[in-house]
Amino acid sequence: MIGELSRFRLAWDSVILLLVVVSCTMIPYQFAFHQDAREPLVVLLLLMDAVFIVDIALNFVTTHRARGIDVTDRRSTAQHYLRGSFLIDLLANFPFDLLFLALGDPSIYGLSSVLLLRLLKLLRVFKIFVIFRRWEALSWINPGHLKIIKIVAIIMLLVHWIACAWFVSALIAGFPTNSWVVRADLRFAEPINQYVRSLYWTITTMTTVGYGDITPIRNAEYLVAALVMLMGASLYAFLIGSVASLLSSLNAAKSTHRERMRAVTQYLHNRRIPSELNSRVRNYYEYLWARYQGIKEGALLEDLPSSLRLEIMGHLAGDVLVTVPLFKYSSRPLMDRLLMSLELQTYPPDCLVVRENQTGNEIFFITQGMVEIVSDDGRSHGILESGDYFGHMSLVLREKRTASIRTRDYCDMLILTKAKLERIREEYPEFNEVLKKMSAERSQAISDLLMEGIVL
Repeated sequence: MIGELSRFRLAWDSVILLLVVVSCTMIPYQFAFHQDAREPLVVLLLLMDAVFIVDIALNFVTTHRARGIDVTDRRSTAQHYLRGSFLIDLLANFPFDLLFLALGDPSIYGLSSVLLLRLLKLLRVFKIFVIFRRWEALSWINPGHLKIIKIVAIIMLLVHWIACAWFVSALIAGFPTNSWVVRADLRFAEPINQYVRSLYWTITTMTTVGYGDITPIRNAEYLVAALVMLMGASLYAFLIGSVASLLSSLNAAKSTHRERMRAVTQYLHNRRIPSELNSRVRNYYEYLWARYQGIKEGALLEDLPSSLRLEIMGHLAGDVLVTVPLFKYSSRPLMDRLLMSLELQTYPPDCLVVRENQTGNEIFFITQGMVEIVSDDGRSHGILESGDYFGHMSLVLREKRTASIRTRDYCDMLILTKAKLERIREEYPEFNEVLKKMSAERSQAISDLLMEGIVL
């Protein structure tokens, strides 16, 4: 079975999406401006038909999602596809045109029957909706951006189809002298010139500009023009509403974050906080947006079941689980309890995380960034980086810290508070033994600090 959200399906759908746009562009253009079912272009169309037939076969073995679960049963997958888009795919890709091509391409009202039947392939446009709905479930791109791309693609195809239909309105009638094509002296012009003028009329009519250089005279042309104007007005209203809604949703989180930042900085300004400190607060908010897009991770994960939160916290902890004895010597249940008790906090550069002469109430695990160990007299005692930890000696020994920790850049840390540590100690008696092993097995950096009399 092929996973609906697998990389192979993503790549295959990208190819299918490209072929849908190409075929839905070529087929109406050929019908309107060439009327030759046997031109070399047919080879490319037949190759695309073969790819779409393969796509039908792959759809029978591609999993689908039901209520958030991947359904991998072949029979259920086949039934799901048969009840879904199978009929449309069949009509859009069955080679009806080849059957009539074998019969010599009989004409219908002067038009090629093969090209008329080939218009059924325009039903492939529904694949755009199927593919984009699948991509929205992937979460590999913002759904708002996907919707914009989908709307633009549909509008471009619609404009192209209307341009072809505007030329066909004269073609079906045999190019009478009062048709717009003859009056514009395009009857024997190159197909590309005919198409450009048709496209020009379509755009000016749909956008209600209407310069009047190409106007309808015949009843059929009036009907087409009226229909296009109605579609243009409806499409214009839909497009404006959709874009406004999308821009609002795309900027909602950023606007909320900006408003919070503005309120905080305005408050600090009103309280006469120094401009340098106010600027640091603003920079901190800018970093939070750049890194987390304004999302509070703690609140974001509250709805998840504990098993999923544990997996996520395990990834956030990273090398800490391997290098820190507190986790290395813990049993699996104890490690899970510790992970669930960690709190994520981000610190800006040149920020004092802990101060000298304070009694420790937290253990800090650095997951990203770099901190410097400094004394009040300005001396530096070394650097701690990702995977290092501090605060345990002061907390366990109940001694005051003999140095401060200052961040060198933006740092992400996982924090275990004293209150949570004490609750874990009550729930897991073996935790005391883990703490002893943690104190005994110190990293080289911590050992060197103890030799200098530094307790963190």
